[in-house]
Amino acid sequence: MDVAVTVLVFILIICVILVFYFRQGQQQYNLENIAEDYKRLFYGIPTPMYIYDERTFRFLAVNNSAIEQYGHTREEFLQMKLTDIRPPEEVPALLKSHKALPKGHFNAGRWLHVNKSGQRFYVEVYTHHTVFEGSDARQVLIVNIDEKMRTEQILTEKSAELENILDSITDGFYALNHHWEVTFINKAAQQALSCTREEITGKNLWDFFPHSLEGRFYPEYNRAMTERVSLHFEELYAPLGVWGSMNVYPTRDGIAVYFVDITERKKIQEKIYNDGQNLRAIINNTRDLIWSVDRQSQIITGNNAFWDRVKELTGKSEGEVVEADFVQDRLKVFFDSYERAFKGEAFSLIRQREFGGRLVYEELSFNPIRDLREEVIAVNCFLRDITESQEYLHKIEDHNKRLKEIAWLQSHRMRAHVANILGLTQLCKLEDSPNAETIPMIKKVAEELDQVIKEITALTAGL
Repeated sequence: MDVAVTVLVFILIICVILVFYFRQGQQQYNLENIAEDYKRLFYGIPTPMYIYDERTFRFLAVNNSAIEQYGHTREEFLQMKLTDIRPPEEVPALLKSHKALPKGHFNAGRWLHVNKSGQRFYVEVYTHHTVFEGSDARQVLIVNIDEKMRTEQILTEKSAELENILDSITDGFYALNHHWEVTFINKAAQQALSCTREEITGKNLWDFFPHSLEGRFYPEYNRAMTERVSLHFEELYAPLGVWGSMNVYPTRDGIAVYFVDITERKKIQEKIYNDGQNLRAIINNTRDLIWSVDRQSQIITGNNAFWDRVKELTGKSEGEVVEADFVQDRLKVFFDSYERAFKGEAFSLIRQREFGGRLVYEELSFNPIRDLREEVIAVNCFLRDITESQEYLHKIEDHNKRLKEIAWLQSHRMRAHVANILGLTQLCKLEDSPNAETIPMIKKVAEELDQVIKEITALTAGL
């Protein structure tokens, strides 16, 4: 029976008796009859009651419901004290609380009692001061709440178990009631939102995090609350710089929110995007063709120069072009090179082709792209027009050829004439010649010219 109902019934019975006595006052009920009626009321009420001496704690009277609940006979009860129906560990608290009991009606709270068989059970105690047989005493009404307490204890344990589970998960979790008040928040959510359970529990979420009204949080939460639907979305709470992957579910009392802190993932995604933009800016800042292909020879990406060349050759833009749009004979060198690169080889080659009525030279480079397991997953390709440098190289080669011819003339034909001059100077007798002074000078000049020829021959020997 509910505690409030029990107390109300008891009060109503007392009132009925008093009214009855008042109406019968004219019939001169004597005190003995009144006492007898009170005894019947005390003993027969279906709620345990007893009276004990306020000084000695000895039981002075017990009703039938108390006898039934505690298992002692009336005679046994009257030989016992109030402390005998309490577990030993609760006696100090009983004695302490007894000193502070008021004279009037008082709810002494929930206590643990013990029956004759030693079984413990929870009760709620209501007491007030009275006088019994001339001595100060207290009359007590007992309401058995053991089943209720056991149920509450089980619920508390289950609730604690659930809290432990929710606190152990790495996902953030919190629950809101229909007034947007936080009823629970786990450790992961406290860490992500930089708050404590004590700070936020019972607080209105939108008052505690006012800036969350500016994003998607309120519209999505309100929709889950009013339409009773489950939702998923990603949003940033800017003041904390926290990104959340939010899952919102309707509950009986409001909504439950599970979320994963994806701030680091978002930072990585942003860095990848920025790096991609930077790389794209770099590769688009050249007229060289840069592209990459997968194992199916499908184009993964390409710079602007590459797609401009594709459009020039096929008339189609990125996303429109297919393999059949190209001249197949021209593709063979690329497919053969892709195959080599997918085997792990990095290499370059030079090809020449006719384009616009002139001979064009191109340098092609192929480099394997590897994943974390060092497996080749794609090939990066680079094409550069080297016509100008090749033409310049050819000019140099032509100049070298001419230099070699000059050097040959110098080393063979001119040197032969110098040798003849040197030979003739050896044959001349200086003492009989009128040019005795001139011949040595001619010989010296011829020897110097011969040395110059040797030096030219040495310098051109490596051409």
